[in-house]
Amino acid sequence: MITKASILYLAVCGVCALGLTTGSVQALDLTPRHGWREGNEGPATPVTRFCDGKTQFDYQPPVGWQPSGSSHVVTFFTADPTSWMKWMVVDRGNGGSQGSAAVAKEDLQAWAARFVPPGAVNLQFVRMVACPFSLGTRASTEFIFTCGLHGFRVAFSISVIDFNSRERLVVLVSAEPRNFEQIRREAIASMFSWSGEG
Repeated sequence: MITKASILYLAVCGVCALGLTTGSVQALDLTPRHGWREGNEGPATPVTRFCDGKTQFDYQPPVGWQPSGSSHVVTFFTADPTSWMKWMVVDRGNGGSQGSAAVAKEDLQAWAARFVPPGAVNLQFVRMVACPFSLGTRASTEFIFTCGLHGFRVAFSISVIDFNSRERLVVLVSAEPRNFEQIRREAIASMFSWSGEG
């Protein structure tokens, strides 16, 4: 039986092949590793750890969100099978040596729209949010879209972060419109837990 959850899961899988970095070009490794963040007081906090060469980054996903992934892609699954967050490391392409300020917002919006899953119909741009979160000194730009996907209405947040001169980190958040803002808020709030140590 085909369910809404199975169709949306296929959409998650379909987004994976778009613009991923390959081979030795990639530095940020999204293979999730379990770790602990030591605080000044109290017990250590469980985190998901990622690597960029010798640098480690710790991230604390929202409660109950489970990571699954490998070097280029990690997906965080929520308790609701129609809601998820996906991170992807992608090649910056032709604009690789330019900062994000050099890219017109219209161009970045079109670039981000490439990550809407295949099969999407009636794509509608909702709004752009400048810097809803940052990863250290790296600012993000978020684009929110709605679309029809295999007979269901879906909302997407696509955030773009210029991670280094070669790579962008793309953060996708997807949910049904009825709970999209709640899932989006949880995802964005969790991004502020990102910390790195060399």
